[in-house]
Amino acid sequence: MRLTVPAVMVLGVLTAVLIRSQRLRAGPATVAVVLGFEMAQSQAAPVIAEACRCVAQLISRLHL
Repeated sequence: MRLTVPAVMVLGVLTAVLIRSQRLRAGPATVAVVLGFEMAQSQAAPVIAEACRCVAQLISRLHL
């Protein structure tokens, strides 16, 4: 099953609201997992992967 981009956006907003309200329990955590799987299959996946690579490179260059 593939969701459309708006459905992924709705799941993303729902996850953000649940995290901000500090109510991310078992049910909401399931929503977060589904969001992750859907984002991995969406058109945004390459952008997200590149952003993660950039952040990882940035962190690796920090000299603490």
